[in-house]
Amino acid sequence: MGNGESGVSEEVFREYWGKMKTLTIVMLLLWTIPAFWMHLPVGTTQNIRILGGIPLHWFSAGFIAVVFGIALIFIYAIIMDKWDREILGR
Repeated sequence: MGNGESGVSEEVFREYWGKMKTLTIVMLLLWTIPAFWMHLPVGTTQNIRILGGIPLHWFSAGFIAVVFGIALIFIYAIIMDKWDREILGR
């Protein structure tokens, strides 16, 4: 459905699209914190091996990244719903 079919002006559509792109980029950058950077400083579990020699810190970092990512999805949905109601009037 394009902006012409939705009944909103081009200006409102551009505002909505710009805010949505910015929010998406911010959420993706926030997700990189646990996904890439949290496993680097966990040297305390680096020597603990499980499941045939895999370092424990990889599992810890992976679990944290997944949980954080799911939380970001819900936050993203709440913010987008708010903007849908405010900007698009739905």
